[in-house]
Formats: sequence, structure tokens, C-alpha cells
Amino acid sequence: MRTLQLSFLALIIVSLFSSPAISQSLHGIDLSDLDRKAEPCTDFYEFANGTWRANNPIPASMTRWSKRWAAGESSKDKLRDILEETSANKTAPKGSTEQIIGDYYAACMDESRVNARGMEPLKPWFAKIDAARDTAALQQVMVEMHDILITDPFGLGSQQDPHRPSWVLADIGASGLGLPDRDYYLKPEDRFKEARAKYLEHVTAMFKLAGSDQKTAAAAAQTIMNMETKLAEASLDNVTLRDPTAIDHNTTFAQLQEMAPHINWNEYFKHKQLPIDVDMNVDQPKFMQEVDRQMQQTPPADWKVYLKWHLLNSTASSLSAPFVEEDFAFNGKYLSGTKEMKPRWKRCVESTDNLLGEALGKKYVEKYFPPEAKARMQEMVRNLLAAMRDDILSRPWMSDDTKEKAMAKVATFNPKIGYPDKWKDYSHVEIRRDAFFENVVAGRKFVEQDDRATIGKVVDRGRWGMTPPTSDAYYNPLLNEIVFPAGILQPPAFDMTAVDAVNYGAIGVVIGHEISHGFDDEGAQFDYLGRLRNWWTEADLKNFQARGACVAEQFDHYFIEPNIHHNGKLVLGESIGDLGGAQIAYLASQKSLEGKPRPSDIDGFTPEQQFFIAWGQFRGDEIRPEAQRLMVQSDPHPIAKYRVIGPLSNLPEFQKTWSCKADASMVRPPDKRCEVW
Repeated sequence: MRTLQLSFLALIIVSLFSSPAISQSLHGIDLSDLDRKAEPCTDFYEFANGTWRANNPIPASMTRWSKRWAAGESSKDKLRDILEETSANKTAPKGSTEQIIGDYYAACMDESRVNARGMEPLKPWFAKIDAARDTAALQQVMVEMHDILITDPFGLGSQQDPHRPSWVLADIGASGLGLPDRDYYLKPEDRFKEARAKYLEHVTAMFKLAGSDQKTAAAAAQTIMNMETKLAEASLDNVTLRDPTAIDHNTTFAQLQEMAPHINWNEYFKHKQLPIDVDMNVDQPKFMQEVDRQMQQTPPADWKVYLKWHLLNSTASSLSAPFVEEDFAFNGKYLSGTKEMKPRWKRCVESTDNLLGEALGKKYVEKYFPPEAKARMQEMVRNLLAAMRDDILSRPWMSDDTKEKAMAKVATFNPKIGYPDKWKDYSHVEIRRDAFFENVVAGRKFVEQDDRATIGKVVDRGRWGMTPPTSDAYYNPLLNEIVFPAGILQPPAFDMTAVDAVNYGAIGVVIGHEISHGFDDEGAQFDYLGRLRNWWTEADLKNFQARGACVAEQFDHYFIEPNIHHNGKLVLGESIGDLGGAQIAYLASQKSLEGKPRPSDIDGFTPEQQFFIAWGQFRGDEIRPEAQRLMVQSDPHPIAKYRVIGPLSNLPEFQKTWSCKADASMVRPPDKRCEVW
């Protein structure tokens, strides 16, 4: 493996951070967050951030809250400043970044105009649906809806070929459900029955706002429920969807026609400007067969109701206040527990970022992401990758053959930090100051066309899957890349004024988490070139799977309330990521001290204690009960409490750092301790 050299600037920063004079001026963890009444060996989550959560209740417009979420929301204040400045300039050249994002934001903020239009923006679409005389005409409307990202009951987009990851193929994926996932339609528990009843009420209310009377609206809601329930029955569950082999179905055009013969695929592909011999994958063939059955057997009148509903459901937040409020009442208040909507300006900031994210992001990084922050992150990523390499080589359960292939994968990791090297060109997107809904349609068309233009071509490795202001990170197994947008590279995740131990405990674990995704139950199925193929020996694979089963079993026993607990198989990838991330970040932090004087304790805490507290404070989310229930059902991430307690209770380094007794709550017994990486 080639040894990576630090850039000149990174070397300067390393020397600054190792300088005794500078180090003494750097701060450690935030003492005011700690709950000193809690014992770190009993409930480290409460100890690390309990006081902060007690003193900072969840804002009414949020489903969860922590310093991390507060930082993400504060980024929107910065984006607001950018957008208010650009929107104030009414003479920016047409097609310029300033004109596009400024006019989009101005149109969104013109709430009185949006409210005055009421249902008007959807009337042409409803008229088009009503005018369709048969299924063929309805399919034409459907494909036009797909053009603006209303992908119901299925959608077409790009995907790297998992067997030839340098090539982009067309991917047909299942969609079409208005409730969060299939189980909401099918499970008999009271909470799912209640959700179905509330959904019927919500759909009825939306149709009434669109002009239907009570009887017609209620009948429409029942039609929707009947059609979507059948689609749910044909859908894969969330756990199965995590298995890349379960959604890997290379399909020819002839096979697609045979799978769903009542859809005019010739016209569909012609509209999408794709050749019929394009390489293609169908995620869920059974689902597409059900769509075809409904195309044949469901009356066109019911399909009209279905399409109108999904048009309403997808665009409600861009319509007048009654639609926005009803949409929030169900999706925000009922499903997630949010008490009130975010202010208009913040929703407009989020909408601009969603559709014009790299135009807005370019302005954001120019103003708020200094080069030294990127250099510091690059150095940390190199250290974490080196720690992962050392960790793999130390695994006694892996054979030399598997280790060699794992090392090849580490060597080809591609880190992306801050922002793309090449920005998207939005200059041809038609944005007006007086037409918010039409701007949303234009933005959606750009997103759809930008994605579709990659199909049937060599993959562009410079593309990003998140916008630069996003406060998050991701791993892409097909590109073997780890991506950290500028939005997450701020306190408490990443702090240029904090000691190394704090940064390794926060953003370091995040980096390690994304690296570990390359070796979780899903990522480990892809080799160093991003190909979906087994690179493990039979014995090593069984050992690896057994270690993953330990993690799944651990999280199966984490309850959010009586009778509702995490699904260990659903959160397995994220939990392996957290466990591996904490392990290799700790190793990297220790490795960074080699050859240097040991850092002094700060406020009575050792560097090792600072490391673990930093993770507990970064992950210190308070989450509403409704949002927890939603997460447990459909989110592959565990709730924050168990993202702290779960991985740390497996680490002997944690036990040693805090001198925990063998029977302490934060110490899993040796026979139940999970160790993957």
C-alpha cells in the first residue's frame, strides 16, 4: 500500500496542533453538558450530555435536539443570510447563481402570493388527469409526473451497475406508498391500525381542500388505501431492502415487457429519451408485477384518484397555507410528534437547498468553509484509514487471503471533503420571482434530468450525493467513497479550537463510522472496485456474519418503550458502523500521540476520557416519542441513546478508561461482547 504524504499545509496544521503553547489554548469537552449525578459506568449517555438535554428542550419545530442538530439548524441561519442578500438583488444577470437562488428564495418567501393562488397551480395537472380516457393516456400523465419527481407507483433513475460499477444503468424502483413503509399497511398492532385510520382522515381532508365534497373525498381515500395496500403486500420489507443481492435484477427490455406487459414501455422510454437496449435493473420484480396487475384490473377512475393523490401529497408543501398545514398535521405532528412548523424562511432555505443545492452550496463554502478546515479533515481521514488498516491486520479471525483483499479496499477508499471539485450548472433553469410552484417544478425537472443524463455512460466519480451545506456524511459502496459535506464540519462534530481528543471522539468516530460501512454487513459484499461479489473465504465470511449477528442480537434488546424495540437486523449496518467507528477512531487518536509528549489532562479528564465524552456529547439527541417509534419501524439508524451505549459497552478501552467494574451496566460480559472491527 502506498504511503500517503501530508500536504504542506496539513503539516503546518499538525505542527500547530502539537505545539505545547497552542495546545494549552485549545479547549476540551464542554463541562456544562455533563450530568455529574450519573455514573459513566452505569449510563454514559446521561453522564455525557444529560444536563445539556435537561436545559435545552426540543424546540417545537423539531423532532429531536442536541448540539449536533442545533449546529445543523444554525447553518440555515447562514444560508438565510446568503439568500436574503442574493434575493435583494433584483438585477442579477439571468442564469447567474445569484439570480437563480435569489429569485427562488424570493418567490418562496412571497407567502401572500402563494396563498392567493390556492389550488390554481395543480388545476392544469388535475385537468390532464381528468382528460385521460384510458390507461394509456393515464400512463402518459404518469411519466410526466415522473419528470417532476413524483415517482408513483414506480420511478426510473440512475444506478451504478453493481457488477460493472464504472457504468451507469437505468434503475426501476418501487414507490407508490403514502405511509412510511409497507408495515404500516399490513401489521395488526394498534399503533399501525391507528396510523391507517389517521391516514384515511388525512387523505380525505386533502381531497376536500382540492375541491371534493366529504363523500367523494372519503371514497377517494378508501380507493387510495385499497390500491396502496396491494402495493405494500408486494413490496420488500426494510430489512430485505438492505441486502443488495435482493434488489439486484439485471433486466432486458424484453424481460421488462414480459414482467409488466400492460405498461407501454416503448412510449415510456421514448419520453425519457432512453434507448430500449439500455442496461437496466429492476429492484423489485414482484412489485412491478402488482403494478401491472392493477394497470389491467383497476378501473381508470381509481387510477385517476391515485395519481391526483400522489400529486397532492408530493407538492402540498409548495401550495397555499391550508395544504401546507394539513400536510404538516399528519406527517409532522402525528407521525413525528413535531409541535409546530418551522418558520417560513427556514422552509424556504431547505427548499432551495433541496433543489438548487450546489448553487447555494457554492456560496456557502466560499463564505463559511476555510481551506485549513479541509486540510485538517484530510489529515484526520488519513489517520483513520491507517488505523483501519492496522485494525484489519490485527484481526485474528481473518485469514491472510481475506486480509489482503480487505487491505486493497482500504487502499482504494476515496475521501471527499467539503464540496465537489466541479459544480453543477443551473444556468438554464427557469426561475421567476413571481411563480413559486412553477419554480419547484423547474427545480425538480432539473434534478430528474441531471440524474437521467448519467444513464448509459461511464460513471462520473466527481458527483456528490449530498449538498455542501448538509450536516451529515455518507459511504457509497459502489464508488468506495466516504463523503463529508462542509455542513457537518463545524462544532460539535469538528472544532479547530478543540484538542485532538475531542475531534477524534466526535468527527473522528463519524469518519470511522463511514469507513466501517465499507465493512458492514452490506458494504462487505462489495470489493475494492465496488463490485457486488464475494471476496471472503468461506470460513471468514461465516465468522464475520456471526460477529454481525452478535450486534443484531444486542440491539434487538434495546427498547424505546414497552413492547417496542429496535430491529437488530434493520440497524445492523449503522450499528457495525458505530462500533467500528468508535474502535478505529480510538486507535487513531492513540496513534496520533506516538512520539509526542502525552497531552495534559483538562478539567480533570484524561485524553481518553475526553475522547469518549466527545462522542457522547455529539450523539446527545433528545428525540420525541413519536419520532422514536417512526425510527424503530423504518430507520436503519438506532436512536441516539443506543448509538452511545451500544458500541461503547463493547469496548474494553472504555471499561479501562473509566475503571468500570465487570458487572457495570456499561460493560457487556465477555461472552456477550460484540467485536467486528
